[in-house]
Amino acid sequence: MKVEDIISDDEIDRVHAYASFGDISKRDVVRYGLLKCASGYHQGHTTGQIIKEHGLVGKNMTLTKKGRRYLWAAFGEISV
Repeated sequence: MKVEDIISDDEIDRVHAYASFGDISKRDVVRYGLLKCASGYHQGHTTGQIIKEHGLVGKNMTLTKKGRRYLWAAFGEISV
């Protein structure tokens, strides 16, 4: 499964609206925000709101089922 199958490019653009993270892509903001949540790290308010609005995390910044699927699709294909 690809991340685009979970969250469309249109949804990414809609949720991010005018938020700017410099040279970091919108999808990287989502993937690294989720990775930080899964690892117990805090991210900024804007990133937190973006991943919440996508339905990837719940109230307590814990990953939802959709969030776990997205995280695996984003990082799970890497062979180590």
